[in-house]
Amino acid sequence: MTNLVLGLYAGANSAAAIGSAGRLLYCVQEERLTGIKGYMGFPTQAVTACLDRLGAKPEDITHVAYGSRSGSTEHCPREEFLRRLAAFHVRPDRAEQEMALLADESPAVQNRIRAHLADVGITAPVTFTDHHLTHAATAYYGLRANPRSRYLVLTCDGFGDGACATVSLWQNGQHREIARTDLRNSVGLLYFWTTHAYGFTPHEDEYKLMGMAPYANPERAAAVAAIYARYLTLDASGLRFVRNTGVSLEQSWPAIRRQLHRHRFDDVFAGLQRFTEDLMCAWTAAAITHTSISDVLASGGVFMNVKANGRIAALPEVRTFAAFPSCGDESLPIGAFYLTSRNVGGHDVVEPLGDCYLGDDVTDAQATAALSGIKWNVRRPSDIDGTVADLLASGEIVGRCAGPMEFGARALGNRSILADPGNADLPRVLNRLVKQRDFWMPFAPAILASRQHDYLDNPKRIDSPYMMMAFPAQPAAVPEMIAALHPADLTCRPQIVPDDADTGLARILTAYQRRTGRAALLNTSLNLHGHPIVRTAGEALAVLDRSELRHMQVGPYLVSKDAPDVRP
Repeated sequence: MTNLVLGLYAGANSAAAIGSAGRLLYCVQEERLTGIKGYMGFPTQAVTACLDRLGAKPEDITHVAYGSRSGSTEHCPREEFLRRLAAFHVRPDRAEQEMALLADESPAVQNRIRAHLADVGITAPVTFTDHHLTHAATAYYGLRANPRSRYLVLTCDGFGDGACATVSLWQNGQHREIARTDLRNSVGLLYFWTTHAYGFTPHEDEYKLMGMAPYANPERAAAVAAIYARYLTLDASGLRFVRNTGVSLEQSWPAIRRQLHRHRFDDVFAGLQRFTEDLMCAWTAAAITHTSISDVLASGGVFMNVKANGRIAALPEVRTFAAFPSCGDESLPIGAFYLTSRNVGGHDVVEPLGDCYLGDDVTDAQATAALSGIKWNVRRPSDIDGTVADLLASGEIVGRCAGPMEFGARALGNRSILADPGNADLPRVLNRLVKQRDFWMPFAPAILASRQHDYLDNPKRIDSPYMMMAFPAQPAAVPEMIAALHPADLTCRPQIVPDDADTGLARILTAYQRRTGRAALLNTSLNLHGHPIVRTAGEALAVLDRSELRHMQVGPYLVSKDAPDVRP
């Protein structure tokens, strides 16, 4: 295959994507190949995987698109990353210096990217696209329903190429940026610094703070939110974040930390979450008022905050809302691919994202090879989806490694652990079996689209196929999916699955509904604690071996640690 465009990003959670004629064909994060969660550094193995997947040679790459103009390109081990952050807390001026270095668009950074590419034989010209323009492109090209429609596109993250947020208008492949926020005014960095200050790992654990937030006392949370609001707000237009202090947020962090000192940690997390939601909602509402556009698309790491997304989607000013799936920096290769494909071939050739199953498939041959000599019971049922549904209906927990791997942070059924969400004890059981997660973190449901309104309070009928926003549960449905709801506020982060989707998960849900009358399953990622989501059949079997899971679907096979009493 020739005339291929390769998309890249080498910072936190690096990844590579490849496609041709405006169609994205494959995308994989480096962490899935190295086994190092959140891998930082040039995605050498991901680039090789892109070529291997298409049977391509390095010389088949005609364009390379890099999703930033600056930033780090070298691998930074987790321990070194945390050591640097600890030093920054002692000397916040060093953090500001480091940010300035990462925003440096000098030729040296770009030359290092070219050198890495040359190491794998790729000498095609490289286009370096602006970080936030690239985020915006992922949202617009990936999620637009109609290229002729006008969209308000918002980006928000920690920082990239000197900025942390943008507001832009997109239509017919053209865009006009109307506001940009300097990196020193970043709500994403406030979340980042709080995450680290309370013993968690930034770029990885922010969701844990969000998960703890609903447990806290609302009045005490409001007091903490007011502390954050003293330091960051919106300008007079409402389109940019601005500091209320003369120094940067990094320089202000010691003062913020002192004011947080006597507040309970759960109240701090809840206050930070409330502040973030309020600020993001006010910013979105101002952008809609300014542009008169109520169809909103979003990308950038702050939009991984599903509770904030849920509140934004519920704003009366918003008609439609969608955040790009797994919209942190791991998605930058996709946006870079879109931008370069549009410039090479025109916007009409850039295909929207069809689904998120962009990774390696589990072929029958691979599954058979992985199962060679296995010590457990192995069967190949004539109806594997119905067999899995039988197990789930009988209360069993089933791992599933079948079909193409999902891109990003969310398991969407092909690299998942599935279970009956009506079992209130299931979170404890799952954590004991395999997940070993912080006890307060909720699990999530997968729900058939035709039944979503039996389960979710979603009056705008906003699609949520990628688990990118939170919804309240319908009161009557709480008993049926209690294990997949947040226990403190009974919200959930659903994957709404089209009934006619050509996926195993859709077929399993349909079969499960026929057996039980229920159309929701608990769906969590198939991985051991601290490890990336599995990629291969062999990795899935390693999870089965190293955990107390009893059943695993591997391609067309069912592997059980004992012989289950189900229909063949």
